[in-house]
Amino acid sequence: MTRQRMFLNISCVDAARQRIRHVYDQFDTVCVQFSGGKDSTAALLLAKEVHEERGLGPVKVIFRDEEMVSPKTIEYVERVRNYDWVDMEWYCLPFIAEVWVLGKRERILLWGALRGKEGRWVRDMPPWAINAQTFGLDPAMSLPEQADYYTMQGKAGNVAFITGVRASESMVRYRSIVQKLHENYIVTPYKLKRGIPLKFAKIIYDWNTDDVFKFIVEEHGSDYCEYYDLAAITGSNTRVGIPLHSIAIRRIGDVIATEPEFYDRLVECFPHIDAQRRIWKDFDVEKLISEYASDGFTGASNFINDFIMGEEASRSAKTFVSKFRQKHAIDPNGYPINYLIRTLLLNQFDTNSPTPVGPKTKAHAVRTIEQSEEQSETFEY
Repeated sequence: MTRQRMFLNISCVDAARQRIRHVYDQFDTVCVQFSGGKDSTAALLLAKEVHEERGLGPVKVIFRDEEMVSPKTIEYVERVRNYDWVDMEWYCLPFIAEVWVLGKRERILLWGALRGKEGRWVRDMPPWAINAQTFGLDPAMSLPEQADYYTMQGKAGNVAFITGVRASESMVRYRSIVQKLHENYIVTPYKLKRGIPLKFAKIIYDWNTDDVFKFIVEEHGSDYCEYYDLAAITGSNTRVGIPLHSIAIRRIGDVIATEPEFYDRLVECFPHIDAQRRIWKDFDVEKLISEYASDGFTGASNFINDFIMGEEASRSAKTFVSKFRQKHAIDPNGYPINYLIRTLLLNQFDTNSPTPVGPKTKAHAVRTIEQSEEQSETFEY
């Protein structure tokens, strides 16, 4: 029988309350994975309700500090850390992030020891932070395991991290929710080492933005990150994550509009990002893609050499191209070269397998016509 989406006869808030109670029933240790954003704030307040109902004491909270976090977000996280009903673990662990400027990709180590010695951390590490040395790791090297492997250390039994992931935010997030028929909101973290008893619980996956703010403000009368007010006033991006990766940096002007001192500090640490702000609106993306695509897979290799910095990133790009070449050989219109160059230039590629072009693209139209012609020829024969 075909699976179909069904609607419940209760509100999304009450459905989330049922889910989170089930999570606390099923797992030995439950923590809220907190980012300072609106969605994780809603998840935190739901956990607070359960703790008050059951007399469980302070809510266990995990905050993974990504260094390039806006000042307003950090101010809010510090306030939450000091709530008497919150028990927060604040992690500053070295891991790889991307700085993307006009198509050039550079990988940097957040909280890396070398940048710290050079005075090029975006801000100082809090004295209460759990860092690489806590686990006996080299702070000059990226984590050898997934960050979740470290943040769940010391947690008893089967562990659940409650997250503020919502399916409406992206197709990837939607797909992560609909893979299972039962307990679809309880999932295994991506690429987590086998045998580690950790699950993610995406209890507000079916909420929209209005649901989130209504729950925070009207039902709880709670505080939230001031950045959202600044974003609403200026018409800026409402994401509170790292602002320098390939998607966020295209709106780097939003940082100037909301927190100009933060932008100045980012430029002090990474001077070349100001070129993105000044030149992006005149940057001819389509011309660049066409030039490299005209040389086929040789053009893809040349693009990697010209635009992707660092051995690890280059290796990931070459692996992606190799997988793409195999699919291109079978379905050239579904996997055209210009689509490959576009992915290398604008999108994430290191964690993904190539997918075919989607509807409303010229390449997809060509593929559809060819498939129709093949079916017609088969029928005539």
